[in-house]
Parts: sequence; C-alpha cells; structure tokens
Amino acid sequence: MDYVEFKHYGNDIVAYNKSLFSDFQADLFSPEFLSSDPALQHRRLSPTDIKGRQGLHLFTYQNQTLVLRHYYRGGAVSKFINDSYLWCGLHRTRAVCELQLLFSLQQMNLPVPIPVAAHVQKNGFTYRANIVTRLIPDAQSLSLRLAENPLPAEVWRKIGAVVRQFHENNCNHADLNAHNILLDRKETVFLVDFDRSVINKKARVAGQKNLARLRRSLLKLKKTEPLFHFSGQNFISLMEGYDTA
Repeated sequence: MDYVEFKHYGNDIVAYNKSLFSDFQADLFSPEFLSSDPALQHRRLSPTDIKGRQGLHLFTYQNQTLVLRHYYRGGAVSKFINDSYLWCGLHRTRAVCELQLLFSLQQMNLPVPIPVAAHVQKNGFTYRANIVTRLIPDAQSLSLRLAENPLPAEVWRKIGAVVRQFHENNCNHADLNAHNILLDRKETVFLVDFDRSVINKKARVAGQKNLARLRRSLLKLKKTEPLFHFSGQNFISLMEGYDTA
C-alpha cells in the first residue's frame, strides 16, 4: 500500500494515510488521551446518535473531524471474548484489511468514508484494533432517519442504485443493514463499516443475499421501533433502483 505509512511503537502498530497526515500517533486511538486534550474536541457518540453501532468516538485533529471505531466481537463468541482476535500477521488484521479495502473502494469512486488510519495492538497470539475515518458531514444512518420520518420513493431508489454500484464493482458489504447506510442533507447515500468485507467476483452472485440481509434488518427495526417508517412498498422502490442502476 504505497499510500499508507506504517509505524511501530512497541506492541502498537499504526498505519495511516500519508496523503492526509505527515504523522499519526498511537495515542490518537485512545479515548482517554482524546479526552485529556480539549483541542481534540473529543466526543463519544451515544446510542441515540449511532443506533446499532458501538465504540464510536468523534475528535478533531489538524482541522479534520475524524471518527474512531474500536473493533468488538459479534455473535455468540462475544459472550466470552469482547474485543481480541487471533494474530495471523499484520496484513490479515481486521483494521488493516478494512483500511486497504476503503482505499480500493475510494479509487473506484464509490461512496465510502475517507480512510485515515488503522491501529493494531499486539499481545502475544492475539490483538486488539481500531480504525479512523474522516467524518461524513451532516450524515445520519438510515435507521435514525426512518425512526424520525418516512423517506420518499426517490431516496429508496437511490439506496438501491448505490448498493448495485458496489455489487457491480465486486464488493459485497459483509454487514449491510440499516445502521451502515448513511444519508446526508442532500440525500447522498454512503455505505460505512466494511469490517470483513472483500472485493471478489462472487459479490454479484451473492447480491440477492446481501439485499435480503438489509431487508431483514429493516423488518427487525420495524418490530422493535414503535414509529419506524418502513413498509413493503419502500423495499420495492429500493429494488427498482437496484434493478435499473
């Protein structure tokens, strides 16, 4: 990755976007450090800000607003292991893989957050990790938007068209759900959180399963949120956008 600089600080390894920063210290991945310096304007995002996403922090560094995300285990294993992963080499860590993928998607002109830096803290045969991206200004998750107001059919078609763009470029989002789709004030659609996502030729074949996952997440929120604005017609509009993109 020619666009990435790697630095080692003992057991801490930092990979950062050298086109954005001349340096990116390991301390910048620590919420405690961010909170200690008022100039960094640190703020932990609350559950109401980021439905369905945990471990997110906002801070400002060199006049850029950035998002720090810690990697947590999911599924059944999370009951026993919170945030550590088996070490299989630096370039196979969750953070470095996602950072590299974001650079690739950015080069394809796909709507993703700008990659900033990844952090890996090695501890014997395991590691913990973080990733930093640039904040997408004035953006809210689809889940938050639908908890407040319905969306017109045109926006649903936009969402479908954007998902199709990723599939056409052989990228299948590993966790496509209503929390990982963002809309800004101009209704521009972005996909975020590409942990475990890959680019391969099977993405187009698996596209329908990807869409089914998104539909399940919307139906689940419809059941749990009393005023969640989602209907079957909305998903039909989304599929119209997907099929005509």
